[in-house]
Amino acid sequence: MFYPSRQALGDQLAAKMAQFKDNDSIIFCLKKSSLLSCIELAAHLHAYIYILQYSEVPDPFDITRSLGAVTQKGEFVLNPSISQGEYEYITGDFMSVIEEKKREAFSEINGERNPNPNFDLAAFNGRNIILFADVLQSAFQIQVALNILKAYKPNSITGVVGNLTTEVSDKFLIDTDGCIFMDVLHSTFFEDSHYFDQPDNYTEEEKINMANNISLYWA
Repeated sequence: MFYPSRQALGDQLAAKMAQFKDNDSIIFCLKKSSLLSCIELAAHLHAYIYILQYSEVPDPFDITRSLGAVTQKGEFVLNPSISQGEYEYITGDFMSVIEEKKREAFSEINGERNPNPNFDLAAFNGRNIILFADVLQSAFQIQVALNILKAYKPNSITGVVGNLTTEVSDKFLIDTDGCIFMDVLHSTFFEDSHYFDQPDNYTEEEKINMANNISLYWA
């Protein structure tokens, strides 16, 4: 499905989510590129926004994919498309390389701006968590988010996406309490921006600032 803009997608998804309005929901934004849709959705639901921050670790055996990700706490999260057996096989040949890439990834995160400077992670307890992206073609970010949430006790975890793949749909089916989406991408995938008529004209810095400020209206 195609949309006039990322903001328009946020409006359309909000129409499907009346049960989340004014109940202190937290939108866990899985991709910074999805922030415009996320902000629009948060404005409708009066929800808080948490932005996922991680650094990918490349697969030394296959440079076309990520082996996993390092979180802000320095934890490594394996790419869900890679089995534990395959990971052990790769580390058998590239252990020192992978460990160095993990250190580089953690250093990269420490050098970035914290997109959630005023967010207390304990706020995840007892809240309805919305794992959100406007277009999601891989379950990778979902796995990283779930790794962060495992230390807390949310009331519920719901996946909300505009366009998603069957891989993402299956991940939500298995690991969350439900999923709300607009369309399933069955075969041919394009860059995320391809599904929106209007371009995203905001810088990442501007979008992060808007995401941090929008919650102040009902904090």
